[in-house]
Amino acid sequence: MLRGAVASYKGFLLKCRDEREVAEVLAAALGCQREVLTPAGTADLICGDVVVEVEYEKRPYEGVCQAVFYKVLGGFPKAAIVHVRLYRDDDFVNELRKLVEYLNLKDKDIRCFALFIEQGEIVEV
Repeated sequence: MLRGAVASYKGFLLKCRDEREVAEVLAAALGCQREVLTPAGTADLICGDVVVEVEYEKRPYEGVCQAVFYKVLGGFPKAAIVHVRLYRDDDFVNELRKLVEYLNLKDKDIRCFALFIEQGEIVEV
């Protein structure tokens, strides 16, 4: 679903200047609600039963605690973090992978993705 959205909306994503604009494009592409008030605060996206934290050109650790917080205190069965970057960065992917493995996020139903706009690539770590 995310891969198809990136392919279809790449032109729009390339024009984004900040996280808010990226979240708007992803919400439109995926059919999600944006800036939803939850018991744990305002989530970037709600896609069905998944709360999604969007980060744009940030460090790998940013957004992790927010996703966990929304999942645990917001009552969502699943959470996801989508790190959006303009260009592919293997060091970023490796750092994010180490963090995901160390925190055992997959076993907690928290998925992490790196979206590289220019390449139209999605990497799940």
